[in-house]
Amino acid sequence: MNASVICAARILVIEDNASDVFLLDRALKKQDFPFELVHLLSGGEALAFIRRQGAYADAENPSLILVDLNLSKYTGEDILREIRCASHLNGVPVCVWSSSRSRKDEALLKELGVTRFITKPSGLGQFMEIGRTIKDLFAGHGGG
Repeated sequence: MNASVICAARILVIEDNASDVFLLDRALKKQDFPFELVHLLSGGEALAFIRRQGAYADAENPSLILVDLNLSKYTGEDILREIRCASHLNGVPVCVWSSSRSRKDEALLKELGVTRFITKPSGLGQFMEIGRTIKDLFAGHGGG
């Protein structure tokens, strides 16, 4: 590896649908930029990560966080509020992805300082577009 290579983007994905994460991983690999995908399958797991509890006590901070709004038990809103209270995550861009978008969601996302809303894709081509969007977001925050 050459010395000019930038560290990989650590992308934290909080998503209960493993198929969506698989497709996202494939889309990001097509973008030809260094990344590490960290997948948390539940809101409870995400809260432990954010609070640095248990297995996540020494977890490295992500470069970007992608949160599904529609999680079971703990909602995306619960996760977003917890992220905003975690001082060690200040400055980390937070994106929300969801299959639905309402005016209520938009107001909430603005209130919580979400960097970008991404409509959850329904096809492979749309996943590729999300891969480009995430690469651009990472580059725009000094990453790549």
